[in-house]
Amino acid sequence: MQFDPLRRRAFIALIGALAAAYPFAARGQQSGRYVRALQAAKRDYEKMSKPSEAARSDYITRLVRMREKAARLKTDEWQAIDAEIKRHPAPSDSDGKTLSGLLVGEWASPRHEYLYRADGTWTMLPVEENVTHGRWRIEGNQYFDTAATDPPETSQYTIILITKKDFVFTDQTYVFYETRLK
Repeated sequence: MQFDPLRRRAFIALIGALAAAYPFAARGQQSGRYVRALQAAKRDYEKMSKPSEAARSDYITRLVRMREKAARLKTDEWQAIDAEIKRHPAPSDSDGKTLSGLLVGEWASPRHEYLYRADGTWTMLPVEENVTHGRWRIEGNQYFDTAATDPPETSQYTIILITKKDFVFTDQTYVFYETRLK
């Protein structure tokens, strides 16, 4: 069986276009996956009439894992997850001393690694001369970070979650994520 050269070219072009479009189509099928998972998690959480702090912490941890996957796949769905996470800050009457104890150690953000010391100082890792550093403190659910600049610059954030693995906080615009190294 012989093909007309024009039909053959059209067929090859079609196959090429389908092959080129496949990754976009596959990504499109995944689109919405995390929003649906977020909605399901939200429904489960909202079923509780008065969720405990442990239930809130579990919910936020679930959202953090979901957000990590969405960000890794480079979908925009992480934004909906961030918006939901911001709605659930740690209680304002949280024990700052307990939260401070959880923060001490080495943490990684998407851009840098940090060391938070028990004496209330922090430094960007690796520790070297002239590396960014400063002081930190926690009062209730508020995290204060003062960079050792001239003049010193203090930033205030609302803590969403501090566990042995995750440190999640917000400036009311962005949500920041750090994971424990040690």
